[in-house]
Amino acid sequence: MMRRNYYQYLFLLITISFLKFNLSALAIDEIELKSPPWLKKEESNVTLKGNIREDISKIKPLTGIGVIGLRFIHQAGYSSYIEQVYPNSPASRGGLQPKDLIFAIDGVRTDYLNSDSVYEMLSGNPGTKVKLFITRGQSMFNIELVREDLANFPNEVQNRYLSGPIAVPINPKDFLPYH
Repeated sequence: MMRRNYYQYLFLLITISFLKFNLSALAIDEIELKSPPWLKKEESNVTLKGNIREDISKIKPLTGIGVIGLRFIHQAGYSSYIEQVYPNSPASRGGLQPKDLIFAIDGVRTDYLNSDSVYEMLSGNPGTKVKLFITRGQSMFNIELVREDLANFPNEVQNRYLSGPIAVPINPKDFLPYH
């Protein structure tokens, strides 16, 4: 029994030392790249020397959530109010400004919607388009924006988007006839 444990210990020690000192023997030193046979160009071979690594530390994973880059306040029965437009967003590049009113999204009036519905209509798949009918003071205009992936925005903007829309509470006195 003691001799069996000794051999197991010795085998483990040899395996660890082999892995520790000979990992460089497992590395690929050269890779020969050839053009595919169906390509009719002259044959040119490229040889890469050394270990090949791909640095993926700077790649941001995409979220799949497309946004236009604004923060709004919504109260049922009223158009959505743009509180903030995030810099370098589709909304800022499209010329939207704080205090603008979103009267309609893709032809649907926002005063008929609740805040969650407005939020869902403004967000969608990255690269898709959304049409907004905006009211600014006495002027009204249409604008078409392309949604951008949420991963392209700073962390604080991502956190605000993931927390959901701002909803204004309804005052029950607004429904009483004489208040």
